[in-house]
Amino acid sequence: MSVDEMLGQMTQLDLSTILYPNRTLNVDLVRQHARLKVGSYLNAPTFTESDTPDTNSITPDAIHGFSAPEWRALIQEIQQIYMEEAGIPVLYGIDSVHGAIYVRGATIFGQQINAAATFNPDLVYAMGRITGRDTEAAGIPWVFGPILEIAQNPLWSRTFETFGEDPYLVSVMADAIVRGLQSNNQTAACMKHLIGYSKTPTGHDRDGVTISDFDLLNYFAPPFLAAIKAGAKTAMESYISVNGVPVIGNTKILQSLVRNDMQFDGVIVSDWAEIFNLHEWHHVAKSHEDAVRITLTKTPLDLSMVPYNTSFISMAKNVVQQIPELQSRIKTSARRLLQLKSELGLLDRPVPGESSVELVGSNGDREIALSLARESIVLLENKNKVLPLPKSSRVFLTGPSADNIGNLCGGWTVKWQGVSGNEAFPRGISIKKGMESVQGNPSQLSYFNGLSVNGSYSPGDLAKAQDMAQAAEYTIIALGEGPYAEKPGDLDDLDLPPGQGEYVRAIASTGTKVIVLLVGGRPRLLRDLPKLADAVLYALLPGEVGGQAVAEIIFGDVNPSGRLPITYPKDPANIAIPYNHRVTTRCASGPCEMQWEFGRGLSYSRFEYSDLAISKSITSGRQNDDITVSVKVQNVEGPEGKETVMLFLTQPYREISVPEVKQLKKFAKISLKPGEAKVVSFTLSHEDWSVYDPQIGQGFNRVVEDSDFVVSIKPEMNCLYDSSRLGTNGLCATFRVQSNVV
Repeated sequence: MSVDEMLGQMTQLDLSTILYPNRTLNVDLVRQHARLKVGSYLNAPTFTESDTPDTNSITPDAIHGFSAPEWRALIQEIQQIYMEEAGIPVLYGIDSVHGAIYVRGATIFGQQINAAATFNPDLVYAMGRITGRDTEAAGIPWVFGPILEIAQNPLWSRTFETFGEDPYLVSVMADAIVRGLQSNNQTAACMKHLIGYSKTPTGHDRDGVTISDFDLLNYFAPPFLAAIKAGAKTAMESYISVNGVPVIGNTKILQSLVRNDMQFDGVIVSDWAEIFNLHEWHHVAKSHEDAVRITLTKTPLDLSMVPYNTSFISMAKNVVQQIPELQSRIKTSARRLLQLKSELGLLDRPVPGESSVELVGSNGDREIALSLARESIVLLENKNKVLPLPKSSRVFLTGPSADNIGNLCGGWTVKWQGVSGNEAFPRGISIKKGMESVQGNPSQLSYFNGLSVNGSYSPGDLAKAQDMAQAAEYTIIALGEGPYAEKPGDLDDLDLPPGQGEYVRAIASTGTKVIVLLVGGRPRLLRDLPKLADAVLYALLPGEVGGQAVAEIIFGDVNPSGRLPITYPKDPANIAIPYNHRVTTRCASGPCEMQWEFGRGLSYSRFEYSDLAISKSITSGRQNDDITVSVKVQNVEGPEGKETVMLFLTQPYREISVPEVKQLKKFAKISLKPGEAKVVSFTLSHEDWSVYDPQIGQGFNRVVEDSDFVVSIKPEMNCLYDSSRLGTNGLCATFRVQSNVV
C-alpha cells in the first residue's frame, strides 16, 4: 500500500458525513472516501439531539434509530461500494455500552455500574455476549466498550459507565464482559479509556489528572491488564492529560506503558477528535497539522477518530514527507488495522451477523437483562423491616422517575445524551407499570408525579401530592437524575436539586411511611433524607426493564442482593474518598464518615458468618505458596436469598507506599435457602499480597515485602491491626509473609 492508502486506513469518520437528512446514503461521498481508502466509520443516526431526521421520509419507529435489518442494508451498501472502489472493507464501530443501544429493538441492559452492583460475573458475561451479538446482527463488528476506569469522584458524569471504584471488582468484570463481547465470531471489544480518566480532581469531565506511577500501575492498570488477558482486540485513549501531558501525545502512557509493559499489540483508536484537540482543547499543538505530527511521532496510535472530514490524511502525508522515517510507523498501524479486519472475518464477509438478526430483542435476552436488574438494585436502609410491602397495602407512587423509562436507562441510550420518557421504549417497563403488574390491585396504587427532575414543583401539585400521601400507608418517591453523558453531565454540586429534598420533607410530614427510591448514575448527596425515610432503595440505572425489577423487590417477589460498587458520600467535603483510601486519609474527627460504605447492601434474609479459618499463619510469599481462607455463611432468617461474601486484605505497614485501609481481594455470590449453610473458600496468592513496582517502562514487576497481613470478611468489618485484639472479632484473621520461610 502507498503512504496515502495506509493513512486512509488510519482514518475514521462519523456516519453523519455520508448520510442525507432522510438517512439515505450519499453514495458519491462514500465513493470518494473509498478511493481515499478511509478505513473506518462510527456512530448512529440518532447520536445527538441535532440528528433530527426528515420525518416526512422515514417511518415513526425509525425516529428512534435503525433496526438490525435497516443497519445491515446501510452497511451492505457501504461495503459494496468499498469492495468495488478499494477492495478493502471498512471497520464499523459503535458505542454499545449497555446493550446494542443504537439498534432499535435490541435489549437494553442496566448500565455498567448496575452490572458491577450484581457482583455476578456470569450475568456480566451474558450482558457482553448479548451486546456483542446484537451489535454484530446489525452488521457492526466493533463495540466501543467496556469502560474500565475506576470511579474516583462521584461528581464525574461518567461514573455510571464504570464498574465502580475497586480495582479488583473492575478487573473481574472486565474479564467477564470482554469474553462475552468477543464470544461472537466477528466482534471486537474496545477497552477504554487509557488511562486514569476517572481521577478528575474537580469531578468535571476531561479534567487533567495527576497520578503517581504507583497508583497508575496498582489501581488503574489492573482492569486493562485483565481485559488484555481476556483477549481484548482494541483500546481507546482518553480526552485527558496525565501529569500535564495529553494522552493523545503521551509516549510514556501509550508506548512505554501500553505497548511495552502491558504488551498490547491491538489497535489503539483516539477518542472523538482528540488529535485535533491537541490544538483546540489542550493547547499543546500550534495547529491541526502540528497536532498530527505530535501524535504520529510520540505515540503508537493506529486510528484517528477525526471525525468529520478527511483532513487527517493530507496533514499526516505532509508530516511523513517532512519526517520520512515515520513511514515504518505508519506501516505498522496499517498492518494492525488490516490484521483486525482479517481476524474479524471482514475480508471474506464484510457484513457479519446475518444469523443473529432474528435473535435481537428475544424474550430470553430480556429475561437476562431483568435478572441483572434484579441483582443490581441495592437496599440501603430498611427500618423496622418496612420492606417488602404487603400487596394489599395502599401505596402512593410519585416523583420524576416513577413513570420514566428513559431516566431508568440514563445516557448512551438511543441518543448520546439519552432520552427522557417512555416513547422510545415500546417494550420497556417503568416503575409505575411494574408496580401495577406486580401488586395486581389497581385500586390500591395511586400515582401522581408532582415534581420535575430539576426539583421544581407548583404549590398546587405539592398540595395534591400531600393529600394523596396522607391517604396512603406507604409513599414511594422516585428521585434522582435524568439522563446525561460526558461533559454535558458536569455538576458543580453533588447535592440533589433542592426541590427534591423539599418535596420529600413535605410528603414525610403527612405521616405516611416514606420509601426513597434513588434513580441515577451518581450517588447524589441526600442530607437529612435517610433519616426521614423508612427505607432507601438505590436502583442506579437498571435499564428498560428496571421498573419490573424495582416493583418485584418492593413487594417481595425478589429478595434484593445488590451491593454498592462505590462509596456513597455523606457530605460535600469528603466526596472523593474511595473505601480503599490510604491510612493517612483522615477527617477532623478521625475516620471519614460516609452515608454508606462500599459493599453495602441489605437483604430480606439475615445471614450469619462463622468459623473463619485460615490454612496457615505464615507463607514465604512466593508463587504457589498460597493460603486458603474459608468462612461459613448461613441463612438464619427470612426467605431464600443471595449473599455476596467479600474478603478484604490490609497490610498494616508497607515501605514502598503508604498502605490502604483495606482492599477487596476476593468475592463470591452464593444463594442460600432458609436455614441453609455453605462454606465459602478463597485462595490468596502471590498476586494478592504483592504490589507492582512503580517503574513504568520496566515491565510489570511485583514486589513483596515481609509483613503481617490482616484478613477481614464483610465490607463493614474494620479489623484491628493489633493481633492481640483480633481474637475478639470472629471475622478477622492474620498471616505473615516471610521470605526466608522454606
